[in-house]
Amino acid sequence: MQTVRATDLKNHLGEVLARVAFGPVAIRRHGRVVALLVPPPAEKSHGPGRQPARAPRWNRRAEERVVRLCASGDFRPSRWLRAGDARTLAGVATMLASETGFDRARMLALAERLHPGMTQPAAFGRWLAHAPVQAARLLPMLAARARNPPARDSITANHGGKKPAAAA
Repeated sequence: MQTVRATDLKNHLGEVLARVAFGPVAIRRHGRVVALLVPPPAEKSHGPGRQPARAPRWNRRAEERVVRLCASGDFRPSRWLRAGDARTLAGVATMLASETGFDRARMLALAERLHPGMTQPAAFGRWLAHAPVQAARLLPMLAARARNPPARDSITANHGGKKPAAAA
């Protein structure tokens, strides 16, 4: 668990809150833990008496969206929750925790935030057995994206951010 001094919390609240999204942070004052900041529990997507929505099907569009998300380096839980099914993405984050180039602790914290319990071997094993994600396909796609990131806009990239004047 991460710790932060009370003075640092006061001076850098935004940074500490960003760290809380990945796991609990203990607040120390005079060498003793006086408080604990924890992320809120994951919200349920269904109301009382309603059945939870079925997980969306895994297709090439969803696969490409996950590859872009992983390659972007943006590991904010809010961004991942908007990208698709929380359980599926928690499994992906757990899978990436064992890959080189990814911060293991950060990916496991992300997985726990998306779907509590996913980092436990039994839960991850069940996910692997029934997951639509194929590691043998996803990981090479992610490695290729890391080696050759796509250009944002080939027109502006070649002209220093300015679009060329139209020929008359």
